Amino acid sequence: MRASSRFSKGAVLAALMATAVALPACSSTQSADGAGNENLEMYGHTIVADQELADRVPAEWKGGITVPVKVLQPNAYVDETGEVVGLQPDLVEAMAAKWGVDATMEAVAFDGHVPGVLAGKYAFTASTGDHPQRREVLTLVDYLAAGVAYLTAADSDIETKEDICGRHIGVIKGTDQELRAEEKVEECDAAGIPGTTVTGFSNTLITVPLEAGRIDVAYDSVSYMLYMADTQPDQFRLVGDLEMVAPIAFGVEKGQDDKVALLQDTVQALMDDGVYDAIFAEWGQQELELDAAYVNQKGMPAL
Repeated sequence: MRASSRFSKGAVLAALMATAVALPACSSTQSADGAGNENLEMYGHTIVADQELADRVPAEWKGGITVPVKVLQPNAYVDETGEVVGLQPDLVEAMAAKWGVDATMEAVAFDGHVPGVLAGKYAFTASTGDHPQRREVLTLVDYLAAGVAYLTAADSDIETKEDICGRHIGVIKGTDQELRAEEKVEECDAAGIPGTTVTGFSNTLITVPLEAGRIDVAYDSVSYMLYMADTQPDQFRLVGDLEMVAPIAFGVEKGQDDKVALLQDTVQALMDDGVYDAIFAEWGQQELELDAAYVNQKGMPAL
C-alpha cells in the first residue's frame, strides 16, 4: 500500500473519472518560495535549494516553469479541488524547489506536449515515452520505468496470462495496448484456444467496464494497473508479470545540452537524497523506479 493517502479512494476515483472527459486544468506548485529562501517539506523530507543547481537554471526558467502532464492516475490527475496532483507533479515540484523557482503543472492533451515545448510554451515534457521517434526532436531524461499490465477482478478465476485465452479483454481505444491485445488473440488462437476477444473503450477508465463485468480482464498502463491493485485490493488484482516497454522521461528540445544536464543532475540529486524514493512510495510505484537518471536510455539496464 502507499505510504499515505491524500484523498479518500471514492473522491480520487470520482476526480479521475471526471478528468477522462474534462477540459485541461492547471495547478500552480510552489518551490521553497519564490526567492528560494525557505525549505519544501515533502513526505518526511526537507528539500532545500541547491545553489549549484540554481546557478545553472536557464534565464527563461528563472521566472518560473510550466510543465504539461498527461492525465493518468497516479502519474498525474486533477483532484476534486481542481489541483493537478500525482507522482509527476510531486517530482517537478521537488525539482523546482532545488532550483528556487515556481512550477505550474497543466493537464494537457498528449499531442500538445511536444509542440508546446518546441514552441517555448512549456519548459519540458514530463510524460514522454523514451522511444526512438521521440528522440528525433527531443533529448530525454529517463526517470520512470513504464509498460503495460493485466488487471482482473479480485474474485476472478483468471490466475495466469494463459487463463486470459478465451476471455474478453478490455483496452483503451487507439492505444498501443489495443494492438498488443490483438496479438494476444492471435497467440491464443495459435495455441488452439478460440474465443478471445478485445473491446476498445473511449472516454472512460478501463476499470469501469471491468468492475461492471463487461470485460474479464483490463489491459492498460502499468502505472495505473499497479495503483488500482494497490489501493483497491478488494476489487482488483494483477495477472502475471508486468510487461516493461520503455521509460518515461522529461524531454527538452534537441541541442539544449545544458538543460538536459540540469534535469539529469537534479533528478539524480533527488534520488541520492531519498526524495525520489519517497515520492514513488507515496504513489505506490516503487516497482517502477530507475536506479539512476539516464539520457536517451544510454547505459540503462534493460527494463
